Amino acid sequence: MRPRTRPATARRPLRALRSHRRRLLRLCDLISEIAKLGDARTTLTTIVEGAVSLLGVGQAHLVVFGPRGTTLYSAGRKTPGASSLGAALSRTPAARRALRRRRPLALDAGDKDLRREFGADKPVRVGGVAYFPLLSEDRDLGLLILDFLRPHAWSADEMRLGGHLATFSAVAVMNASTLGRLAEAEQRFRSLIEHIPAIIYVCEVGPPYRTTYVSPQTEALFGYSAKEWLEDPDFYPRIVHPDDLDKIIALDQAAVQSSGFARSVYRLIDHRGAIRWVRDESVLVRDPAGQPIAWHGVMVEITGLKKMEQGAVEPQRDPDPPPRRPGPRPMEP
Repeated sequence: MRPRTRPATARRPLRALRSHRRRLLRLCDLISEIAKLGDARTTLTTIVEGAVSLLGVGQAHLVVFGPRGTTLYSAGRKTPGASSLGAALSRTPAARRALRRRRPLALDAGDKDLRREFGADKPVRVGGVAYFPLLSEDRDLGLLILDFLRPHAWSADEMRLGGHLATFSAVAVMNASTLGRLAEAEQRFRSLIEHIPAIIYVCEVGPPYRTTYVSPQTEALFGYSAKEWLEDPDFYPRIVHPDDLDKIIALDQAAVQSSGFARSVYRLIDHRGAIRWVRDESVLVRDPAGQPIAWHGVMVEITGLKKMEQGAVEPQRDPDPPPRRPGPRPMEP
């Protein structure tokens, strides 16, 4: 017997279901790409390529507005003039209208909208065009433009999916902007830390106070590199003067139970074996549950000040005693 085959009408819902499944997986891939917070150019290129495969459009163009001008990302079929098509679409009256109204705009015959840009004598192979603004609360971030090569009537589902892609693009652009500002702020902060005449550090709460960050001034002040602090968990107790270590631990433990602020003055032994006085002030950092997780502190070298203080309390002695006053001269017989 010949195997029974499903009628064509029964296979259509199955094909449609498979198509919807592929689109859903593609959307999940796009969301995953955005969540990685990776390179903005790679993420935005992936989005425009996803728009072509999800909606079946001829081309997708993403115009991103920035302080240094606009950046264009395009994907889709290669057609004559494709390299300039995205830029031309972003300058049309329809594009300006979509940005001004801050909502999507669809044209069933975008070809007419483009003749002013290309000139009436140049053929433009563009049919249905849809514009999706990329919006934040206070400004326009860009424009996602989708076009078919033939006249096309945009369905509600296509417009909804295009809107989701525009939202993904806006999130990716805002993420890139935020990460850029954070990188600049971190660079300024690091430059500040690395140029002040003090040692900034982050260490664990209890002994041996394993260091997780120390500023590079430690090498200029004490002769120890930052690498030595970070690689040896017991480094800090080894360079503290033995007579001062118990006092430091007691002060820190008291601060953990009270204000979370520790201040102490003690001696360190530098790389040459010399005694160096430091003033150490630190703040206890806690997690959201209130558990102590680290000390953030600053250490200032005060050896010169200590020597001045010790010299001031010593009794002053005259180096040369006053001359003895002569007594009366004996009378001569």
